[in-house]
Amino acid sequence: MDYRESTVSLGITDKLLCPCCGSQQHSVNSVITYGFYFFEYLPIFPVKRDTRLQCLQCNNLEQITGSSSDFKLIFSNFTLALFNKLRLLSTFAGSIIIILLLSYYFSEEQEKHRQSQRYIDAPKVNDFYYLDYRKSAGDRRSQHKYRVAKIVDITGGTVSLTFGNYFYPLKKSLSDAVLFGHSTHFDYFEKQRQNYSTKELNSLFEQGFIYRVVRPELAFIGRNSAVYMIEGHAVTNPTPVKEKWFFIPGKRENTQGVAILKATHVDNRYEKAFERLQRSAELGYAPGQTNLAELYLTFDGSEEIRDVQMAAHWLFQAALQGYQPAIEKYKVICQLEENCNIEEFYRGLSEAGTNLRSH
Repeated sequence: MDYRESTVSLGITDKLLCPCCGSQQHSVNSVITYGFYFFEYLPIFPVKRDTRLQCLQCNNLEQITGSSSDFKLIFSNFTLALFNKLRLLSTFAGSIIIILLLSYYFSEEQEKHRQSQRYIDAPKVNDFYYLDYRKSAGDRRSQHKYRVAKIVDITGGTVSLTFGNYFYPLKKSLSDAVLFGHSTHFDYFEKQRQNYSTKELNSLFEQGFIYRVVRPELAFIGRNSAVYMIEGHAVTNPTPVKEKWFFIPGKRENTQGVAILKATHVDNRYEKAFERLQRSAELGYAPGQTNLAELYLTFDGSEEIRDVQMAAHWLFQAALQGYQPAIEKYKVICQLEENCNIEEFYRGLSEAGTNLRSH
């Protein structure tokens, strides 16, 4: 910090007599010593103020203190006193600007925190979680502070995350890496999935281990491709928006069921979607069987329809066709059910000749 003096002219007073020449006309100057950082013309705060009178006739200079009767007499003039306060206020310009900037920063951080909480409470596939490993137990190297995770699946109330293979020393380097498209590389995320309940995710968020949740937006590129973007930067690889339509038994019913689930304005949408997805599943369409299983796990219209065994049944039927999302979802619910044997699941797929991919 450095210090400078600023002379502020407050006007002219006729309240006092000059001891040298007897003139009543004096210019009133306030000399303010203020502290500043970096910019001389951006004062942070005043540290001392003196009031000096200069006779306009003989130029006699006199300094008065704030407790003297002369000082009180000069500033008994309302206009001069008000101007004096306003000019003093200007010396706090740097402090005011800093306070405003800090207020904006913290209000923006609070809004990001509230938004992250909303995303934690209602997770979606492709949500990005920014992690702070300084809040976790266990020893880490000094540069291993921050990491990215992404939601790859939601089965019932269980959220499946894959973690990035890379750690970052700074929060900014993590966010820059995401914006620069590192997450689009084929080996950026681990193949193994970690499963969490919404309650566990909330706990990690409260601890600060998850310090921010970012939800990418789907953006169209070209005629039939789309990518998920964060702040205008692609964070996933392009995928076809609309595939060529081939008649497959159950495909139409599945499309209709999924569309009804998204139509929040439709009355009894869960029951109506259930009817179409059940028809799709019965026709042997693997995505329809998987969506029906998901509905059995998360049905909001009637608790009576929630049935883990039926969900496992339809996931197994879809898995027999080699449908990978069904296989992953079956593994999730199998971890939650005590009487589920994952080895029997794999044995059944193997005996049926299902082509499995290892994750």
